[in-house]
Amino acid sequence: MLKKYIVLSLGLVCAVMLFASPAARIGDRAYTEQELKDGFEAYLQYQNRASISPADSLNLLAQYFEELIGMYVYNKAIAEGMITVSEAELEQEVKNNAPAGIRALKDFNTDGKFDPRKYQKALQDNPEFKKSVMDFSRDVFGYRKLVQKIRSEAVIDSQKVRQDWLQKGNSADAKIIFFDYNKLSDIEATQEDARELYDANLEIYRRENGRSLRYVAFQGLNSRENAGKRAEFEQQSRALYELAVAKGLAEAAKELGYNITESPYFGSEDSIIRGIGRDAGLVNRVFSGNVGDLMELYHSPFGDIFIMEIASSVPEYYVDFEVEAQVLRLRARSLKRQEALKNYVPEFIRSHKSPDYLSEAAKAGFQIIEAKDMKAEDSLPGIGRVEALSRAILSTPEREFAPLVEQDGFYYLAWVEKRTARTERIWQAQKASILESALQEEQTRHLDEWYRARRDKLEIVFPAKLRR
Repeated sequence: MLKKYIVLSLGLVCAVMLFASPAARIGDRAYTEQELKDGFEAYLQYQNRASISPADSLNLLAQYFEELIGMYVYNKAIAEGMITVSEAELEQEVKNNAPAGIRALKDFNTDGKFDPRKYQKALQDNPEFKKSVMDFSRDVFGYRKLVQKIRSEAVIDSQKVRQDWLQKGNSADAKIIFFDYNKLSDIEATQEDARELYDANLEIYRRENGRSLRYVAFQGLNSRENAGKRAEFEQQSRALYELAVAKGLAEAAKELGYNITESPYFGSEDSIIRGIGRDAGLVNRVFSGNVGDLMELYHSPFGDIFIMEIASSVPEYYVDFEVEAQVLRLRARSLKRQEALKNYVPEFIRSHKSPDYLSEAAKAGFQIIEAKDMKAEDSLPGIGRVEALSRAILSTPEREFAPLVEQDGFYYLAWVEKRTARTERIWQAQKASILESALQEEQTRHLDEWYRARRDKLEIVFPAKLRR
């Protein structure tokens, strides 16, 4: 990341010119079209990209502008006094580290290789050369010193590094019997089971501030048997609506011979009215009106027509069993299968010898999942991440079954084929390099975080070509 912001030629640094409508802006630094053009051409020369496609040109322009942003962020931090660069330390820097461009010059080469003695002699004998090298190196050295300071702020917890290292090196190959209650397909739930579950959890279905609608529906207008009758239904529904405006829906429906249906209660946060359909806007209109109000003639998205009025309003209500019956029956079925599996698994283990567990489970229709090089944080195929199962497997010796694990009604029995573990002895032998690597990662993360926080605070106007 650092090269992205510090390895830039002096051709990128343009004179400050502020206009009312700049072509681009980074913080308080404005760029004209000409500045961007000249700077980008210098950047392409630095990149040795004389001939590029339009797509590559756009990508490089974005990269160039990001580097300008990076320079602005670092320059701002230096201007704020995060670091200072003395002439003495800059002089020492250019003596010890010749810039790459200088090292490539033939005047400072011997037998095709950079000769430090020639470079040092030029610095000593030619003050103008020394000054130009120092001026050239000033920004780059400042950036490097700033980056080093920011990176030095990062710290690591050696004990946590050790713990993470040991854990990440703990892996296993295993075969897992997945006792899935859904495999017990012969077990079903009845309507009575669903009702029992509903009654046992009635409080779950209690709601506040409910309303219902009373309505006459003209449905099936898009069906084959009603093809060509839309105009007739439209006329009938309009006649009922107009009579309801005059006499009320109950009287109008009675007079014209239509049956009235009342919806279950629903709440203001619902988006579905049972019997009518999904329409959050309709729900909002119902809760904006008063009991007895006749609603506007309503056409559903499916082509049905409803004439309806607000039937009632209650401070609290219970969601009707019939509304939830299908979901309740599925839930009751799951619970019955879970209970059956709870009894089945211990009996399975008692009835078979451990060498036969895998083959017998497969015969019974249960899935055998093979996990290779499994680690604690891994998600296993077909079952996802089951933390208790991972712990059990990674705590079990090779060629043994791990303890039985239950989670959410599922059971898991794993045969551990192979174990690989990092040890304290290996940690002690590699401790220095592991901690150094962890520190470098944390320093990079800290620098990226510092830079991103500064960049996010900037007001940036991108060049027109980069705007989306």
